[in-house]
Amino acid sequence: MTDRGAMPVTPKTAPPARRAIGEAGQRAGLGWLEQLGLAAVTLGLCLEHYLLVLLGRERLDLPAFAAALRQSGLSILPVVTLVTAAVGIILGRQTAAVLEDLNLPGLFLLSISYAVVMELIPLLVGIMVAGRAGVALAVRQATLVVSGQMDGLLVSGIDPIKFTTAPVLLAMLAMSFAFAVWGSLVTLGAAFLWLVAATDLAAVDLIDALMRSLTAGNLLQALSKPLVFALLIALIATVNGSAAERDPEGIGRAATQTMIGSVTTILLIDLLFVLWSTQ
Repeated sequence: MTDRGAMPVTPKTAPPARRAIGEAGQRAGLGWLEQLGLAAVTLGLCLEHYLLVLLGRERLDLPAFAAALRQSGLSILPVVTLVTAAVGIILGRQTAAVLEDLNLPGLFLLSISYAVVMELIPLLVGIMVAGRAGVALAVRQATLVVSGQMDGLLVSGIDPIKFTTAPVLLAMLAMSFAFAVWGSLVTLGAAFLWLVAATDLAAVDLIDALMRSLTAGNLLQALSKPLVFALLIALIATVNGSAAERDPEGIGRAATQTMIGSVTTILLIDLLFVLWSTQ
């Protein structure tokens, strides 16, 4: 008979990946190397799960995936639309003010179009997904640890990563891609409508500037950025949530660390994209 007051111990016969998750949930204060290891384990388990689902050997938790879609995407769609529309109107207003003094509409429109699609929208999408889906995933993982449900999943033979992170990661990837496309369309559309109404620029000139400012490689990079951001946000949230301390304050710390870590990582990865594209 086991002592119910004792700290649960992950069975040594468990698979190494599952044992690592259990050990992370039993102690806090993971070092940076251990955090990288847990992130690598999380990514490996998610990829393994997706591959087995494609092969028909495992099933994707469709209710959890649908809930994750609502949480990471559909619930913030109005906010994304409002923010990107506001940004587009601001850019259109400022561009119109500059064009009144300068006779360089083509060059200015090229710069604005490139900046919106390549930098502004991917960053906005990444930060919004981090604040909604990333924090929610960290809170869920930390709640499993604090309440002891993580140990229950391990004892029952259920992989916590496949149970929690796998469907959320897939939903975050799908919604980040959709938001990147939708946000760019809304922002550029709002800016162009303002310019057409407030200046003597023709719509054909705006469309021509947009087509000349972006190549196929630029579009590929612009669409890949939110996917990379979503992947890293999910890994950061899983690591912080799984390493939460076994007290209610651990949930708040996991959420805070996830938001700060996600925004910092997004900015650094975007910097790497910029440095790589300029070479």
